[in-house]
Amino acid sequence: INESINKSNFHSTLINDLINIGFTNTWTTNFDNTIENAYLKREILINKVFSDYDLSNVDLNNRINIFKLNGDITNIENIVATQDDYEKYAETHKLLLTFFKRELISSTFLFIGYSFTDYVVLDCLSEIARYLDGSTNFHYAILKDRPNDKTFKYFVDDLERRYHVRVLLVRSYPTIPKIINELKRRIQAKRVFISGSFSEHSVNIENYSHTFSDALCTGLYKHDYRIVNGIGRRFGTHLIGYATKYLAEHGILSTEKYLIIKPFVGTGPKSKEKKKMLRRQVISQCGAAIFLFGEQDKNSLNSLSGVLEEFNIANDQNKIIIPIAYPGTISEKIWYDVKNNITKYPYLEKEINFLQSTTPLNELINIIVHILNATSKTHH
Repeated sequence: INESINKSNFHSTLINDLINIGFTNTWTTNFDNTIENAYLKREILINKVFSDYDLSNVDLNNRINIFKLNGDITNIENIVATQDDYEKYAETHKLLLTFFKRELISSTFLFIGYSFTDYVVLDCLSEIARYLDGSTNFHYAILKDRPNDKTFKYFVDDLERRYHVRVLLVRSYPTIPKIINELKRRIQAKRVFISGSFSEHSVNIENYSHTFSDALCTGLYKHDYRIVNGIGRRFGTHLIGYATKYLAEHGILSTEKYLIIKPFVGTGPKSKEKKKMLRRQVISQCGAAIFLFGEQDKNSLNSLSGVLEEFNIANDQNKIIIPIAYPGTISEKIWYDVKNNITKYPYLEKEINFLQSTTPLNELINIIVHILNATSKTHH
């Protein structure tokens, strides 16, 4: 069975589109390794979870978690395939089932390619709705419509009424990738990559880093944006600290959904290539990038600043670019580059002269949020 299931090098455009969105957790009822292989081809680290014992490996920050409710083909004696397996599921997968219910309560699921024909998922949804008296969050599913099937209509109505699953019906399967791409655009528009670092121990730059980080985190979170950061030297630490402080003060427990930390670490002879690949992956999942500070490596004229490299990547990926000019740093250089080529950045034409550290901080943050709000609706 193992050889039969995994012998073809199956490629799914839909799976790749879903990976591009940047989901941190994927749940599947499939035995095969198609999803895992799609991640591995991109050199994205994953955790595969298909038994209670695997839950200790769950990493909410640094790896993609793939949960396999019915088991994995590499452990064929424990896959869930028969009616008897389903009947014993609550006993054989006690911890995994509990974790799944927790995720159904705390997260929003999008069901794609799932028929709802087995009862593991439906039983969990029904139990949650019953115990929480219908006050649970809604989940979503994309299904192909069957206009001539009255039973199917009752089934769809039942999903929403009893299980809190809202269904989007499509006429044909080729429509689904278009929906996924629009979903990707909207999700990524809410993710803001913040690039910056400095090492000098100047009181002025240190103070500005603190005050800017505090104000920016507050401004972005108040408008429901997510912060993505690679922990640039000093500035990254300040930013993460103030983001965590805001989330804690506002009782937001699932911090990993609002603060995405992706350190760009590389070792060995290919460390530069590894860091660049990680930067590309992370920035590709964001809609906009803000740049502040940054410095050239004084030991090498050919060494590219991390901030400048992130600017080049964001530019190549057609992201919204928001440079904040700070005297004597890479972000000032980026600011001049953008200003001198302003026709490439039409959304900054009226705002570019205000995107400087000399602008009053409250005004600067309002301008940044205004740019993000305006471009999130129009930029593709």
